[in-house]
Amino acid sequence: MDWQRHLLAASGYLELGMIEDAARELMEIDAEDRGRNEIIGFCVHLYSQWQRWGMAAAAAKRMVEVDPGQSQWWISLAYATRRHESVERAEEILLEARKLHPKEAIIYYNLACYACVTGRLDQARERLNTAIGMDESIRALAREDADLRPMREFLDL
Repeated sequence: MDWQRHLLAASGYLELGMIEDAARELMEIDAEDRGRNEIIGFCVHLYSQWQRWGMAAAAAKRMVEVDPGQSQWWISLAYATRRHESVERAEEILLEARKLHPKEAIIYYNLACYACVTGRLDQARERLNTAIGMDESIRALAREDADLRPMREFLDL
């Protein structure tokens, strides 16, 4: 299980902020093992930290396909897609994710952000209130999020 050793080393590098070293470590993994879900899942995080949004979106899309029950893959896909393509496309992804994960507060939170940055403040307020109703800690995130700045005066943030 040589790939596991390389993945562990890459994880260590990534935790230290040594992104290029983490990527080089992944290249040491045999080609037939690079397609493993564990490796692709790690790449989602690596490419996101590296701000390689197209690559992050591609890796997250693969993880959504193989593990749609894990909400984090949907959230990662939407996040990368927003930066690589558009807010509108990212919103489409999370609307689909919401069907599978209706109790995931962070999905509603991100949908609130997308509505706010596209000028739909009423919809943003509704989505944010839903997210906060599910998880009160979301309120603290909302206070600091630049995406939600236009609606802070409307909410008790």
